Amino acid sequence: MSTIRNIEGNPGDTWDDLSWTDMNDVEQGLWVTLGWNEASWEEDSDAPNSNEKYWKELTQAERDAATKLGYNQTYWDED
Repeated sequence: MSTIRNIEGNPGDTWDDLSWTDMNDVEQGLWVTLGWNEASWEEDSDAPNSNEKYWKELTQAERDAATKLGYNQTYWDED
C-alpha cells in the first residue's frame, strides 16, 4: 500500500520539484481531488481552478486533500 511522503516545511518546495510520475497513486489521487492531472501538473494544460483559490474558498474535500499533502492555510495561501 502506498503512503503519502513525509513533508517538512513548505510542502510547495517538495511538490514543485516532482513530476507526476514521481508521485505514487495515493498522492496523485489527492492532487486529482484538487483538479490536477498529469497534463496540468506537467504544464501541458492549464492549472485547475483550485490553484487560484484561497484556502477558505476550497471545498471541504479539497481542504482535506491539501491537508494530507502537507498544506495548511498559511502554506496554501502563500503558494
